[in-house]
Amino acid sequence: MNYYRKSNGDRISKSEIDSKVRKAKAEKLEEQREEYGYNFCEQCGRSSGVYLDCAHVLSVKHCQENGMSEKAYDKGNIRVLCRICHQSHDLLNLKFNND
Repeated sequence: MNYYRKSNGDRISKSEIDSKVRKAKAEKLEEQREEYGYNFCEQCGRSSGVYLDCAHVLSVKHCQENGMSEKAYDKGNIRVLCRICHQSHDLLNLKFNND
């Protein structure tokens, strides 16, 4: 089983991270729905006719590799984005991280 470090040095399993990420994404969507009455893309504002994703500002992989695994399931590190904005976000991060 794979284990990763949290900022405080504690270890956490990959399966526990994944479970907490799923829960954080669901909570993020629910909080947005409760506050505004519907879900929408935080970047472009689209809501109807689009598929919405939960995107990480700092990727789960980055968080795990840099000893801050708890950031992967921090709702402050998750944004609700439509598929188009999510793909653009990922492409920008890929370009930024490869430069």
